[in-house]
Amino acid sequence: MSNNWITPEEMQRKKARQKNILYAGLLLATALLSAAVTLLANQI
Repeated sequence: MSNNWITPEEMQRKKARQKNILYAGLLLATALLSAAVTLLANQI
């Protein structure tokens, strides 16, 4: 039987990392969206 439960400290680090990934993803999505809007505006 493997002992693979994680400590509260590890859980906290995991949550913090997921939050950072989420923010980075939102930042990237915003940058891509603004780039797309700029390109479309230039097409008009």
